[in-house]
Amino acid sequence: MKPQIIRTETGEELVVLTRREYDALLATIDGEAIEDRDAARITDAYLIEEAAGQPAAIPHWFVKLVVEHGSPVAAARAHGGGTQADLSKATGIPQDAIIRFERAEADPDDGQRQRIASCTGVALDWLG
Repeated sequence: MKPQIIRTETGEELVVLTRREYDALLATIDGEAIEDRDAARITDAYLIEEAAGQPAAIPHWFVKLVVEHGSPVAAARAHGGGTQADLSKATGIPQDAIIRFERAEADPDDGQRQRIASCTGVALDWLG
């Protein structure tokens, strides 16, 4: 079933979804909340260091990428300029694991972090 959009008299749009589509949307929102918390953690650490006059452990440009892409792994991949499939091939990490890391559903282990950092040109400690 294709979602229906109903426009009210005030111009507000109401969307009618199947239960399956609604559940999938809720799962996405949950994943986005996790990504937002991860991005906020990195941003907060950067702002605290900056306010204290300390050189930031994570450069401003990488913090921006994390905020834009939602997770350190997604930011590193964006910096490296490849796709999830490219990163999977370069690191030997299965693509479904890369997807879970980018959605903050799982954390890469130390070896995986090292391979991601090496293949994307970011510092290991920027990945968490």
